[in-house]
Amino acid sequence: MSKPNRKAIEKARLQTMRYLEEVFPGFLWRMPTIKRQKLGRLPMVEAVEMLDAGSAERDRAGWDFAFVITQADIHSHYRNRTLATPSQALGVAVLSLARLDPAMAEEDLTENARIQILAHRLTALALHVFGHLNDLPHASSGDCYMHPPEGPSELDSFQRYSEESQELLQEALSAVADVRLEETRTVPADSLRFYVKSIWHNRREIVHAIMETRFWRFPYHFSRLTTAASSTLLILLVTAEAWDLGMRQQPAVVTGFSFIALLGASLYVLKRQRIFDETWRRGLTERRVISRVSLTTAMLLGMMTTYALLFAATIAIAQVFYPTDLIREWAASLHGPLRWRHFLSLAGFIASLGIIIGALGASFEAQVYFRHVAFVDEET
Repeated sequence: MSKPNRKAIEKARLQTMRYLEEVFPGFLWRMPTIKRQKLGRLPMVEAVEMLDAGSAERDRAGWDFAFVITQADIHSHYRNRTLATPSQALGVAVLSLARLDPAMAEEDLTENARIQILAHRLTALALHVFGHLNDLPHASSGDCYMHPPEGPSELDSFQRYSEESQELLQEALSAVADVRLEETRTVPADSLRFYVKSIWHNRREIVHAIMETRFWRFPYHFSRLTTAASSTLLILLVTAEAWDLGMRQQPAVVTGFSFIALLGASLYVLKRQRIFDETWRRGLTERRVISRVSLTTAMLLGMMTTYALLFAATIAIAQVFYPTDLIREWAASLHGPLRWRHFLSLAGFIASLGIIIGALGASFEAQVYFRHVAFVDEET
């Protein structure tokens, strides 16, 4: 860190602390800083690498949240630029100073003016992502911390949380401030009971973390999975044996096959992409249970979204392009009239095979990109 950046960070830390103490006086606030010289030394860093580092520090120190601040630019996968990347599942956010520095736009600034502006922007950005970590929605007011900034200069006008945001944050922080199960020592941290109690106590937080992953967009983000699954659908739909085999299956058999395909594909992708390798090594805490359960569920729901698209596409193509005479000829072993259950069985059968092949395609996604989609809630 350069000297002006170090001063700006310290000033922002004090400003953030003072604001939180003033608005939420019922909580005890601590905000220590730790320097790690080996982090973020490249011109551009991957958010997930910084998130892993922040998660490890948070676990080691027993914090509720962690901010990782780096001079390096954050590699953006969705937008042209990224100021910060919060992860509600991990309780960590990465903030970059690379685009916040006013000296990039104004060359004649004094050092004190530069530090003042940079500290204010960093404070505003920190409180913005802090709201994200506690599931606050975006606000429309231009001076509210939860207003989505379109650029660094917009942070200059951020001054406060709205009354609605304060009420929601008060409720969220009350839950965060409760004693964690691992701190009570009443439930062994490696037991099934610990898992179940953690899930129940944090059920709302888990639901929020699942929604933040935007699992319904997985088919768009994971292009290799979608391409492999779609290719399977197209190939099977022009294969007579697939029609014959699929339409002959009983609905109960197709339902069971679909469930096994969805669960198996989800677990395979999570294992292949090594989503939880780091957290498994560090043992169990409530936060890690939240992370594992929310991301596993989000992956399953993402697979179900892809399955639903394949299922619907099969039905639509079969109804639009395939005449009854051709279907009768291809499904030669099928006796009796064609019914909707035959088309539903075919769609479920093809969608299940598509999900299985799609999971193999997803295993070729870059691990950094896959973990970015899974962990990062948004690129601010």
